[in-house]
Amino acid sequence: MSAEPNPLDDLPGDTAGTPRGAAATGPRAEPASSESARLAFLYRAGEALGASLEWRTVLRRLAELVVPELADWCAVDVLGDDGRVERVAAAHREPGRVALVHELFRLRPVDLTMSDVIAQTLRTGVASRMEAVSERAWEREVALGARVGMVLPLVARGRVLGAMSLLRGDAAAGFTEQDLEVARELGRRASLSMENALLYEEARVSQALSARLQTVTAALSRAATAEDVARVLVHDGLEASGAARGTVMSLTDEGFIHFIGAFGYSREFRAALEGKRPLVVPVLARAAERREAQWFSRLEDLLPLTGIVRREVAVLGGGARAVLPLLTERGVRGFVWLAWEGQRDFTASERSFLEALAQQCSQALERAVLYGTLRERGERLHHALQMGKEAEERLFFLLEASRALAEHLDDVEWTLEHVARVAASSVASSCLVELVGPDGTLRCVASAHQEPSRDASVLQALGGEGALSLSRECFHSGEPRFVPDVDAALCERLSDSSEQRALLQALRPASLLVVPVRTRGRTLGVITLGTSPPQRPLAMSDVSMMEELARRVAVALENASLYRDAQAAVRLRDEFLSVASHELKTPLTSLKLQHGLIDRALGPDSREKVAPRLSTAMRQVQRLASLVDHLLDVSRVSLGRLALEPTEVDLGQAVRDAVDRMEEVFAVAGCTVRVEIPEPLQGRWDSLRLDQVLVNLLTNAAKYGAGRPVQVSASAEGEARVRLSVRDEGIGISETDLPRLFGRFERAVSERHYGGLGLGLYISRQIVEAMGGSIEVESREGVGSVFTVLLPRSAG
Repeated sequence: MSAEPNPLDDLPGDTAGTPRGAAATGPRAEPASSESARLAFLYRAGEALGASLEWRTVLRRLAELVVPELADWCAVDVLGDDGRVERVAAAHREPGRVALVHELFRLRPVDLTMSDVIAQTLRTGVASRMEAVSERAWEREVALGARVGMVLPLVARGRVLGAMSLLRGDAAAGFTEQDLEVARELGRRASLSMENALLYEEARVSQALSARLQTVTAALSRAATAEDVARVLVHDGLEASGAARGTVMSLTDEGFIHFIGAFGYSREFRAALEGKRPLVVPVLARAAERREAQWFSRLEDLLPLTGIVRREVAVLGGGARAVLPLLTERGVRGFVWLAWEGQRDFTASERSFLEALAQQCSQALERAVLYGTLRERGERLHHALQMGKEAEERLFFLLEASRALAEHLDDVEWTLEHVARVAASSVASSCLVELVGPDGTLRCVASAHQEPSRDASVLQALGGEGALSLSRECFHSGEPRFVPDVDAALCERLSDSSEQRALLQALRPASLLVVPVRTRGRTLGVITLGTSPPQRPLAMSDVSMMEELARRVAVALENASLYRDAQAAVRLRDEFLSVASHELKTPLTSLKLQHGLIDRALGPDSREKVAPRLSTAMRQVQRLASLVDHLLDVSRVSLGRLALEPTEVDLGQAVRDAVDRMEEVFAVAGCTVRVEIPEPLQGRWDSLRLDQVLVNLLTNAAKYGAGRPVQVSASAEGEARVRLSVRDEGIGISETDLPRLFGRFERAVSERHYGGLGLGLYISRQIVEAMGGSIEVESREGVGSVFTVLLPRSAG
């Protein structure tokens, strides 16, 4: 067996007569030589690692920090959820060799089952040293300049995230305990930064997927045909998932495959499946039988299940695949088949998103069937005016009920009452909505009658409890109960008690229809419709309409439950932010006091050396305190706890005080400030909150208008209001970014270059609006921005 060629044999930068690997060494800063140097290095490292919320960027900066401060070259490997190890960052004293560090990992990847030091560190979470690298066993590492090394784990909350390998080319310059201590602290900080970045990325992805799902759901609710459903799903949903190819297949009533939408798939693939049964493709048969999505990280896993389309699938190339069945209570409505170019491991959030898309598509296809049925019925009865009117009534009722169910997730009781009133005023004479209670019995939660005077008698007869024997039969069987003709004898048979007889007397039904409210195999309740003369009697066409309404009510009830859970989670998050912000303020306050004590304790000799660093530290602590205050204000706004304490304030003096306090900020930014306030502007405002708004606007002007003049003006706007304007001549804001500028965590520029959380303008707007005012911005790119605040003279 021939030996594998070593791409590291011919390395750039080697000189004649120099041992291989020696070229990687050279002058190295010694961060461990003194305590102050170590602290300065860790301080710079903390700033660099905390400047990004993208975890790959964090690890890349970690590698760049280490070289050449601690090592001649560094590699950072990340442990995935599936146990695979990926090298995500590398750095070398000679930049031309960074690619070779990555090539080394490709030639000899890390396997957790092996006994090498990186695998051992990833398994145990314990740092390992390589006191002397053998040229024979570590030939490639030596070629890159490695004589001694150590591997440190990246651990956060007891979980090993990855490992950082540090290597030096000079065997005599081994790692000291001080080096190890600095490296461990650096690894700890990098682990925390990486975990924060991962949590941020997960939250951002979940938020984006949730927003996308809401957009698709809204679009699907307007889709009237199966083709419309497929078009919405393909363009608004599947392409956004990153899939290279996708198709939506429906099943005909006879069980044959029919393509209703596709992108990226060849005509041959579709022709091979069109008109076939799912059994000819085992993966489709398995998805239908198990009623669950099938996930394949690699093409090789799917090919044995592709059946008659094996060749067509193989021709399209490798990559991940997903097959999702479109499920309804009546069975499988169709399939969604997706393909990605490369291998991938599907995350839980990605699977949930795609499964939710498939569920929404299933419901939309069911609705499309209903809409198609209604259209066909309307065409057949085009010349029958009465029947056409009935169909119009049903459609109007269904749309009105659907709108109410979709728009009021926070008030289910009002929604059900509204649906009952719409039903009683359009398609029936009376409507009852009964849901199962904690004790398992039916209880009436909404009722309505065409004659409002009868509402009281209906409620009195119900007594808050259910209901007719017909309703109980429907509830226990899960099947609709339809009585097209109700006479006196039937009313007597339907009555089990005097209360039920009183209820039927109050309703006076000529026909009755009871449909179950079901979701995921559970019956949540029943909806009862009754008609009485001169209202038309119910017909079989009303059964399908009410079944569809019942399905939408079930979905609305489930969505309302999810909405309440989401609101509770948001409240819990905001409470956590509030508590965390309060807890952070205590050590920050202590740190400020310690800085002040240090400043007063400095002598003339030490002040020259320490004062600049102390000033930098104090500015960073003040910046951190400002960020904590912003987080605290966000939690107060979300929880409705932003309190105002109005006092008599001169706006002009408040502006001048704020400008004076920020004199150093404007000096650093190179901005001259001109204040134009010709007269006192008295009003009742919260002075602290007003100052917070002023500081935010002035800080923005200094940050984005550096080196340019800033103009602040204020004037009376009639007798009841005042106007404040802050103008800069900086970089400006694009027109597309203006609408979202005052949103929470929004920014119109790169956070990498300007920093911040994107909360200043959001908090300013909340404060101004709480005072009864408004804040607006006018801007053009490259020209500058003008922020205008209008305040009533008496806020609150």
